[in-house]
Amino acid sequence: MSEAAHTPEPAYHLFLASDEASVAGSAVRLLISDEAHEAGIRQLAREVLASLQATPDERGRLTVPLGAGNMKVLHSAVKLLLNDLQRENGLSAGTAAIAAIALRAGPICAKPR
Repeated sequence: MSEAAHTPEPAYHLFLASDEASVAGSAVRLLISDEAHEAGIRQLAREVLASLQATPDERGRLTVPLGAGNMKVLHSAVKLLLNDLQRENGLSAGTAAIAAIALRAGPICAKPR
């Protein structure tokens, strides 16, 4: 059997604009620094970061394939960043992009095609 037959499909596909991908990457890097003692979380977060480095399509959109664990890590990272920003600065225009990612990084993401 081919290796492709053994590779599982990602559980979710997250669709991000380039500025959203940048914010998501920042959130994941912060999570890695906060959770330095958790090797499993760091590994999942590094996988998410690698996916966020992909080249966007012609419309500037990035499709990020995520397994369930990766989705949980991304969702946690963005929620933590959003909470921190709200606590420190109140709501601002910059948090709108984060809130959009947080909402999509929940159960609303598209299933594999």
